[in-house]
Amino acid sequence: MAGELYLKVLFGYCYSSLKWTRSQLFLRSRMLMQNRRVNAWNAFVRAKLQDANDGLEKGERIKLTNFIAENKAGLLRAYGQLTVAEKRVYNAQVLQARQEKSSAARANPKAVWHDMNATFTSMDHEVGAACSLVICLHSLHWTALCARMGMECFYIAVRGGIEDLSELKIFFTKKAQKFVSSILRVEPRHLGLKLEVFVVGKLSTNNSRPLNKLIAECRELIQDGLGFILLEQNDLHKMKMNYRNYECAIVEHCGVALINWPLSGVVQNPSKIGGRNQVQTLLDALQSNQCKWVSLSEEELSQRMTDNRARQACSEVVYIPRKQRTAPTAKKSAKVIIDSSESSSDESIG
Repeated sequence: MAGELYLKVLFGYCYSSLKWTRSQLFLRSRMLMQNRRVNAWNAFVRAKLQDANDGLEKGERIKLTNFIAENKAGLLRAYGQLTVAEKRVYNAQVLQARQEKSSAARANPKAVWHDMNATFTSMDHEVGAACSLVICLHSLHWTALCARMGMECFYIAVRGGIEDLSELKIFFTKKAQKFVSSILRVEPRHLGLKLEVFVVGKLSTNNSRPLNKLIAECRELIQDGLGFILLEQNDLHKMKMNYRNYECAIVEHCGVALINWPLSGVVQNPSKIGGRNQVQTLLDALQSNQCKWVSLSEEELSQRMTDNRARQACSEVVYIPRKQRTAPTAKKSAKVIIDSSESSSDESIG
């Protein structure tokens, strides 16, 4: 009994100590929580809901579930007409709202270190966005980071190519500006201009994104478009894009089609359409909404199925059959049941 009581007291002390340590290290603070990736649809609905509730008092504001239920069709149509740049603007608004909410409760070395790493990680994830948005978001990150932690640093953002029209953006704290002027013997703006000349002059021939990134973005746009067109048809099942059996599994089964395919041949996996030029052509068509998903009417679907069967009859591979299960090569041996009474009698005879 005494030992059990001792274990309970010891366990309770350890639990309190662990909880106290977590609170000291801000492990449960909102500042250190890893935010989920921003979703363009959620950001769009959030902005529309804020517009609808603008000017309404508490208790009169529309709830999110009711707002979506009443305006679902209109929201889907409006979201489908958005361009890639407009979606990125909505995402930037969500990121800015998140940044404004984050605040440090008190100075803590480990919490400051975690906050700095989280900020730089989010800045790395924003590199794929439009250049003007990246510059705006990074400026906000730097300003908030220096205000929270008292860091001394400088930030320079220049355009990445000749065709980019973004302006030079610089941010220097007082001590960082003094360091550049006294030690490097150059004005902060002149340092930014030198960096811009170096980037535009030296890296303009090698500023292309990796091919696997382009392929992944094409797949993502195709999959997102398929999910959106099925959502318009009130089909809540998540359908994964099937490139191998596209006509049967997607067109005939779901009644949708990907039109204006910019390359020769049929719709196929972006990783199998060719090199960088072909993938970039497909990506441009998807981003400009030239190549997009549409719903087929009953007549169009019937005609499509007739054409597919005619192509299949002409020895063109349209329908790819599923793989058949292989027959078992060896038969299983019959089970042998040994009676315990017989085995014991045999042992006694022996």
